[in-house]
Amino acid sequence: MSRLGTRRAVLVALAVGCVALASCKPHGEAPTGPRPTRVLFIGNSYTYYNNLPRMLEALAASASPPLPVETRAVVVGGAQLKTHWDDGKALKVLREGGWDYVVLQEQSTLGGLLVDGRLEINDPERVFFPYARKFDSEVRRQGAKTLLSLTWSRQWAPEAQVRLNHAFFSLGRELGATVVPMGPAWLTVREQHPEVSLYVADGSHPNPAGTYLAACTLYATLFGRSPEGLTSTVRGVPTPDGKPRGGETTLVSLPEPTARLLQQTAWKTVEALKAHGDTVEPLPPRTLPSLPSGVGMRWDSLPGVWKGELRFYPEQMGLSPAALRLELKPDGDGYDGVLRITFEDGRSDGPFEVRAERTPEGTLRFTSPFGQGEPGEVRYDAVMSGDGKLVGTAVQEDRDTLDRMLGSWRLERAR
Repeated sequence: MSRLGTRRAVLVALAVGCVALASCKPHGEAPTGPRPTRVLFIGNSYTYYNNLPRMLEALAASASPPLPVETRAVVVGGAQLKTHWDDGKALKVLREGGWDYVVLQEQSTLGGLLVDGRLEINDPERVFFPYARKFDSEVRRQGAKTLLSLTWSRQWAPEAQVRLNHAFFSLGRELGATVVPMGPAWLTVREQHPEVSLYVADGSHPNPAGTYLAACTLYATLFGRSPEGLTSTVRGVPTPDGKPRGGETTLVSLPEPTARLLQQTAWKTVEALKAHGDTVEPLPPRTLPSLPSGVGMRWDSLPGVWKGELRFYPEQMGLSPAALRLELKPDGDGYDGVLRITFEDGRSDGPFEVRAERTPEGTLRFTSPFGQGEPGEVRYDAVMSGDGKLVGTAVQEDRDTLDRMLGSWRLERAR
């Protein structure tokens, strides 16, 4: 994978395939006992890490009396609900019918949004809401009920949970769908019991304890029962990349005190949601990169070499801020230019030949490739500040996924 391809993986993992996960049942065995609750999962790696569907089955089977649950999952690494809708495989499985519940799990930041290099929760109306609505309509058409999997924020950004909660509770209220408050349960454990680890090293995906907490929250939501006292050890086939790998093994085995803590937290979170309703908290203001207003441009001072800082690429990969160098030469009504981006480790993108023009609004605008050999382009806009510096914004949008990168830059004349 190219370096820039790696950057894009921060926004959304490559769709690597779709697989149905199901419990193994002996062939030819006559059904006995109550009809199992049938649950279809549609999601991505947050669902297949540590095999969440299997954990739900095991928890329910350990209840007294046992609650039979059958699960199946259609999962794609890094997928949005849009991915599944466009692909059609999830719809095919859904339309087989016979499902009681369908768990919809959106990409963990509701699609990709980088703001000055920081990964943030995307505007849910861009992709999440429209495709969740489509799936919910189909779920209802098949006689099933929608469960919205409210997942957790990244380890380094607990404040993002507020935006996730707002999006899911708003949509749940609109659709009359049930929200599974996994993320709020995670946040409670993180705040009150920081000694309990829920993440793997990437600070995003769940470790076995994290998946266990998610499964307990789902169990409590589905059955209206406390998971306290259920099994703390689950065996099953691991699905590290969305596909069953190897034979049966231990998916999770927790000390009883830890399991009890997670069980109690899941139950209290679900009960609190029932008691207080899906309260939609006011969202904190979010400032996106923008150009200063009322600032002109001294066009005759543009030719030459400009150097400064660009905040655009992912901070988590050590790529922001980067050094930006822009050389401009007058040519007719515009400027021919050369753009180069250099990262802290010495790697660079470019040089790129650019054509800078004056916009009707009086700003400077040019575009460059997104990277060497990568599809798409970055649009740069700039004005000149009162102290003679170029102050600009950078925007890149994927037309297929609608992922966005929004950045800012500031250059001064090279000496």
